[in-house]
Order: sequence, then C-alpha cells, then structure tokens
Amino acid sequence: MLPPAVPTFTTQFLLVSAEVPVDASLLVDNLGLSEETVRALKARGIAALFPIQRQVLQPAMEGTDLIGRAKTGSGKTLAFALPVVESLLAEDKARNSRKAPGRPPRCLILAPTRELAKQVASEFESVCPSLTVVSFYGGTSIMTQIDALRRGVDVVVGTPGRLMDLLDRKKLVGEKVRFVVLDEADQMLDMGFEEDMEVILQQMPAERQTMLFSATLPNWVSKVAKRYQRNPSTIDLVGEEQTGKLNEDVTLNIMQVNNHEKRQALVDLLSVYAAGGKAIIFTRTKLGADEVAAAISQQQPCEALHGDIAQNQREKTLGRFRSGDVTVLIATDVAARGLDIPNVDLIVHYDIPQDSESFLHRSGRTGRAGNKGRAVVMHTPSEGRQLGLILQQVKLASGEVIGAPSPADVMAAASRTVLSKLDRPAAGARACCCTGQHVWLQVGACILRCR
Repeated sequence: MLPPAVPTFTTQFLLVSAEVPVDASLLVDNLGLSEETVRALKARGIAALFPIQRQVLQPAMEGTDLIGRAKTGSGKTLAFALPVVESLLAEDKARNSRKAPGRPPRCLILAPTRELAKQVASEFESVCPSLTVVSFYGGTSIMTQIDALRRGVDVVVGTPGRLMDLLDRKKLVGEKVRFVVLDEADQMLDMGFEEDMEVILQQMPAERQTMLFSATLPNWVSKVAKRYQRNPSTIDLVGEEQTGKLNEDVTLNIMQVNNHEKRQALVDLLSVYAAGGKAIIFTRTKLGADEVAAAISQQQPCEALHGDIAQNQREKTLGRFRSGDVTVLIATDVAARGLDIPNVDLIVHYDIPQDSESFLHRSGRTGRAGNKGRAVVMHTPSEGRQLGLILQQVKLASGEVIGAPSPADVMAAASRTVLSKLDRPAAGARACCCTGQHVWLQVGACILRCR
C-alpha cells in the first residue's frame, strides 16, 4: 500500500491571503509609499501587501493608536514596520537631518523572545536600510549593546528584561521615542512580562503612538491596551468565530502509538511526510529534546533547541535550519516561542501539548503566509482522553487518524527521494552503490552512505 502523497510545498516568499483577492489597492506601487521603501520591498520580491498590512498602514500613518489582530503568519511585523519607517523617513527628509552620533531611538519595540526580536529588527532593516536598527536581548554582552546606543540608533527592538536593564543603567533614553510597539503582546503577558512592560511604557513620553499586535487577543490583553493607548482603533482580521481555532491551511493527523515504538515511528513519519522539506518536532522537556535529536540525527541532519543551549549556539542552529543545512529541529515549547521560520512543512507533537494554547502555538509554526502545512499528534493509548479534550477546546471534532508508516510506505518515500536526487545530481557527486533492482532493497542504506 502506497503512503499518502507527500505534500508539495512552494518556495514563494510572499503570498496574499486567499480570503482577500489581490487588487490594485494592495500593490505597493499604489500605496503612496516613498520611493526608498517601494524599492526595498521590490528587492525582497514583495509586490503587494497582506490585508492586515494594507488596513494598518493608513490609520497608523495618521498617528492613531492601534490594536492589530491577525492569524499567525499573516505578516503583522511588516504591518507596523511600514508606517514607522515611512514616518521616520519623512521626518528626516523634512529636517534634512544627519545621523548624529549618540542620537536616542525614536521607535521602541518590545518582543517576548530574543529570536523574535532579531526577526523584527531584520524586517525593519530590509524595508529601510538607511535607518539604524538594533536588537537587544539577554544572553549576549550588554556592553556591546551600550556601545551601539552610544553610536546612535533610530529603532530599538528588545526583550522586556534587557530593555529594563538598559533603562535602569540610564543607557537607553526614551525621551525622543515617538512610536512604541508591543509585538506578540499576549505571549509577553503569558511569559510574565506584564510588570516590565508597564514600567517601560511609563518611562516613555506621553505624546507617542502606541501599537499593539497579537495573534490572539484575550480580555486581559485588552485591559492592558486600555491603560496605555488612547482611543485605539482595532484592526481585526480574525473575528471571534476564529478565536482558538487551528489555521485552516494546516492538515491535522493523529497517530496512536505505544510509548516504546514512538522513536521509530517518528523516524518513519519524517521519511514519509517531510522528505525534502523542513520539520519541527516538539517535546515536553529539554532532556526529551536532546534524546530525540540524538536518535533522529543518525538518519538525517537534526539539532535540538531549548533553554539550556547557549545563545550563540541557538542562533547558529536557527541559521542552519532556515538555510536548509539542518532539516529537522527538535524544540521545547518555550524555546520555539515567537519563531517565524518560513516554509516549515511538518510539525510533530512528539509529546502531546499541555493545553490548547500550546497546541495552537506549535501547530501554527506551519501553514504560514498562505502555504499549506501538516501537523501530526503522536499519542499513547492512555493519552487519548487528554488529547480529545484539547481538540474539543480548539473546536476540532477530530483529526484524520493515521497509522505509523509501514516499511513499504517508508521504502516508497525513500525511493522517491533517491530518484529525485538522481534527476538532479550534485557537482562531483559519486554514483550510488546500488543499481537496478537492488535500489529498491537497499535504498535506505544508500541514502545514509551517499548523503
């Protein structure tokens, strides 16, 4: 019996949501953006905006405080980057200002994790290379960050803890800040940063524009917004009927497997459903992540990502995963918070999530920006009831039940991978040791020897 068809995944960088047709109003040439910004967007291959980006742009440019709510992967970072960049460029042009050493930031962005802070800073830099953008987070030298402030910056992106440290040392000065952005506000509150956020906001000028962006918007986030925003406009592209639901672009599969068979079932699962693509495997503990990574790495490039791994190593791991040098990432929930990695094809809940929020966050790492994705939940017989409750909370009656891939499934998937490689031989590659009918018998060994 042949396995289900392996999904075909696109490498397109930006897709406009299928829910809103592309029309002239979404094209970057028709948005009234500066030539510099349009040039930078087109250099990235962006010809049109997502719906939330278009809807946020005009009120944000008018100085309105905003609450932006959209599904994960909808492009909300660019949604607040564009209006901020346009305003700062217009201000620089009007004043004919030069980049003075030691200039304080005019925009402050709070993000829950170091990974997200780096991603947001990169987004700003790609939209407007002429602005000086820095990202500040723990786990790295604070003196290097202080030196950057001394040289002068335009936009600061940081985690609440490190920003608090810099403010306490009086190295980060907020007197010129005109824009404050809370990105992934629900995650920051969930991670215990509410007090830090309030202290930071209290030290910013009263006359400022505050924008809050979040994939979800529980009532307690709204309460925080009311304290620090003035008559905010809400841009809601999710709607209450979509609250707490799995992204419709993600196919959910459920696999029951005995605990002692999970490791081998995972290996086979990756062979069938993630051949040639990227996968993130979620475990409940750091030790579990290390053990699973050790097992999978014997079959294909794989690395672990959790809180005990040094920051510089975490960044190298993420870089290799984004580039495709590493195709499988084994992560804990906390380590993966805020990650925005394009073209993740498969998510595997190796350990079932603790609650519905964790389930949605894990599964939301795939099926982003209009692409299709697959999430597989592995559970033991004793975990069936707990999983059923989680699915009920996220408004899913059930997922498609699948069995562990059979040897024939794995062999067929492996043969497709080998044939695909033979169709596109790498420069200097050696011929496979197996030929003719033996390919079908020894294909698994061939992959290991020739990789």
